[in-house]
Amino acid sequence: MKKTLLAAAAAAAGALSCGAYAQTVTVSGLIDAYAGSMQYSGDKRKAVVNSGGMSTSWWGFEGTEDLGGGLRAEFKVGGYIRADTGEPGRFNGNESYFSRNSFVGLSGPFGTVHIGRDGAPNFLPTALFNAFADSFAFSPIILHANVPLFNGTRWQSVNAADTGWSNQIRYTTPKLGGFTGNLHYQFGEVAGDSSKRNMGASFLYFNGAYGIGGFVHDIRIDNPLPGTLGDVKVGFAQQKAWMLSGRAKFGAATLYANYEDAKNDNTNGPPGDAKSKTWSVSADYTLGAGKLMAAWANTKWTTSPTSARDGSKRDTYSLGYDYTMSKRTDLYAVYMNDKISSFNRGNSYALGVRHRF
Repeated sequence: MKKTLLAAAAAAAGALSCGAYAQTVTVSGLIDAYAGSMQYSGDKRKAVVNSGGMSTSWWGFEGTEDLGGGLRAEFKVGGYIRADTGEPGRFNGNESYFSRNSFVGLSGPFGTVHIGRDGAPNFLPTALFNAFADSFAFSPIILHANVPLFNGTRWQSVNAADTGWSNQIRYTTPKLGGFTGNLHYQFGEVAGDSSKRNMGASFLYFNGAYGIGGFVHDIRIDNPLPGTLGDVKVGFAQQKAWMLSGRAKFGAATLYANYEDAKNDNTNGPPGDAKSKTWSVSADYTLGAGKLMAAWANTKWTTSPTSARDGSKRDTYSLGYDYTMSKRTDLYAVYMNDKISSFNRGNSYALGVRHRF
């Protein structure tokens, strides 16, 4: 639930001869924490209290101003929180403070333009089309696509760059029936090297019980961490990837499917590539005041020339139940099984609570 902090009084609109417009600023966020026993493939078992089981904890401000004639100004700044420790950000390191979003923009009949840090093309076509949504701890497709493992497996996430892009201009079309499209361009800001940039596009289409989405991107830089301009993914300088996703609702059940194809290579330098193919299917089923969730993802790598990564694969499946207590609060329980070829299988268990404000 969003709470209004500031709303200009309607009577003040006539106070200035040049005219003034109503503005609204709100604060909102989400806190998600869980306790459990976590073990990804290749890890030793660890008892934990962690943040962000079903959704990454965050907080932020957003505002809009009606400029008249169908034109509106808008902004949003948001940062991530580690609810288990109170630290900012998603991880240790030099992540930007408002890494969830930090943009200003204009919207109107032409669509919407945002300038600043905003979502990447890959995020919504992944998060909106799987039973565990935007869970970076337990959604198999999110784990494979966007979460590297910093353990002995050296498992790399499929997608280069981040789920949010800095230094970005993003254009969103007006809604055309159930269709919306996005164009993304991220400036590398590297003097004398205009090839250091990211480009991408995404789309979403919903029609009653059915929906499809997808993205395509061409990545040359990583972010928001500096110092990675020459290594986009697995030692290569460029990644081209695309995904198609879909969902269909049948009564109390909703089915989801995803396929992503990614190729990492060099724009210059030694020939070679590392390719990954990722499949995922999942479903949720309304049961009582909550829903049952089941999901599976598989990723396989091939390389040329042949390397230790060639033929390696990962299978992950998750089972869970999310119980709705109110519009703002839910409880969840999850079991996850994770296996990377040549490494031990991991099994995780968690109980958590999520609250929106």
